[in-house]
Amino acid sequence: MNRVEKSMVPRRCLRIDLAPRELPFGLIGGGGAGLSLWSGTYPAVVLPLAFVVSVRVAVRVI
Repeated sequence: MNRVEKSMVPRRCLRIDLAPRELPFGLIGGGGAGLSLWSGTYPAVVLPLAFVVSVRVAVRVI
């Protein structure tokens, strides 16, 4: 197989898209801070949840 034939082989890849949601980030951050105060946990525990809520994550296999 020569070099040209090897280059035509399709390759699989993983694509992760992050897009901010329409809600204001301050509102979501304030909600996350309120949730941490209300539940009695550290804000660092609630931070990943607030990030997932504020950002639309799309994972595609191409």
